[in-house]
Amino acid sequence: MKLIRNILFLSCFALLLAACQNADTTSNTKDKDLDTILSDISDKYAVLSVGSDSKDVKVEVEDTEDVNKVKADIKRQLKENGLNAYKVNVRERNVKQVEKENRWLDIESKALAHLQENKEYKDVTYKKTDVTLKQPVTVAIVTPIVKSDEGAQEYSEKIKKEVNTFLQTKDIKKQSKGDSYNIVIYDQDDQVIS
Repeated sequence: MKLIRNILFLSCFALLLAACQNADTTSNTKDKDLDTILSDISDKYAVLSVGSDSKDVKVEVEDTEDVNKVKADIKRQLKENGLNAYKVNVRERNVKQVEKENRWLDIESKALAHLQENKEYKDVTYKKTDVTLKQPVTVAIVTPIVKSDEGAQEYSEKIKKEVNTFLQTKDIKKQSKGDSYNIVIYDQDDQVIS
């Protein structure tokens, strides 16, 4: 009798253990986290950027992709994995536009670093401007002075000349790919000096 009870107990224990192992493996294969889902989307489509916070998923894709298809795929995967609370925003972007934006973001940061190497310009910053395909790029430099200060115009012209000289260097000209540009100098109150 004791032997039968032990065999029955061990059989039930083995069944219980097997059931727990099966439940664990199925939940691990089905439940993907948000990062894994977004990684899958990046592998499937021509994704330019991905971002998320606790409420939103934002994806930018090349203009060669079907935005509605990408959005539906993301929503489907979120739903399958119990992540329904996210709002999904998918936007298409022109690849050439994105390339130009990135190119000029890098050029502007190099120009600023070049300026700040000179003690006279160490407090100068730049502000981000919209870059479009068909318009000249605006390189916007912000100075720590006020437009009405004596010498503000002269100071802004020196900065403009320094930035223009930098933008005409061989490496920067190659990087800018012949894009036209304007240099605008602002004072600390966001007023145009020149």
